[in-house]
Amino acid sequence: MRTLSMTALVGLLSVAVGTAPAPVAAQVSYGVHAVEARDAFGGARGMGARVGLKVPFLPVSAFATGEYFRPDCGPARGCGLSGVSLDVNYALIPMLPVSPYLTGGYTRRTYDPGDGAEASTPEGIHMGAGLAAGLAGYGVFGEARYEFVAAPERQLVVRVGIRRGF
Repeated sequence: MRTLSMTALVGLLSVAVGTAPAPVAAQVSYGVHAVEARDAFGGARGMGARVGLKVPFLPVSAFATGEYFRPDCGPARGCGLSGVSLDVNYALIPMLPVSPYLTGGYTRRTYDPGDGAEASTPEGIHMGAGLAAGLAGYGVFGEARYEFVAAPERQLVVRVGIRRGF
């Protein structure tokens, strides 16, 4: 259900940005990505979607991201990991087609150990670095960041994805 919701959101944004006036469309980005949480459940992979806005004439952009992981629960049943984050990216060399950036922001994860145990929802901050490449309104990105939230959700997170817009 969450995957369907993310797909619907990205689809609606595609239509909205595609029909927006050029100055607005140039400042909006959306995309999907593969994500790996290196520490929770001994490593969990998943998918995510993101929507971003770029501040005109500044090397700063902001993103809202949602992610859902499919962890290997071992003997536990019904475990899960999902999350949302608000990210601010600062492009170090914004005028090049390939641009390194620093990222930081707020993270909230939902960690469900399974087998009827109570889920936890820790919050915290994250910091990291990434690399974005784009041409003609399309692009790719990759980033690694560390999330400073309560254990066992404190972890290194790696994302690789595609985007439309800036």
